[in-house]
Amino acid sequence: MPIINIKFIEGVVATPEQKLELVEKMTDTFVEILGDVVRPFTYCIIDETPPMQWGIGGVPMPDLEYLTTRHMEVLERANDLMREAMAEMAKAAEEEAKKEAQATPA
Repeated sequence: MPIINIKFIEGVVATPEQKLELVEKMTDTFVEILGDVVRPFTYCIIDETPPMQWGIGGVPMPDLEYLTTRHMEVLERANDLMREAMAEMAKAAEEEAKKEAQATPA
């Protein structure tokens, strides 16, 4: 039996109406690909995880407000660190290429 599993954070992603539409449309899409024979056996399950029972980067997420405010600050800092690391790697690669070019006789 095919199982379509959709996971959401409770109270963050979809309304009850949207969930019903997802069950219908996900099943329809599955059947379009595999054929009508699978419709009666296709389960579509939506799992919702409660606040504080999920996290990002080891930080438990309490709610949508936290995710869209304080966590955005964490993400921006992480992006800054990643950009700095990428710049340092590019600089090191450039310096290595210069050294190799100087060491290679023309």
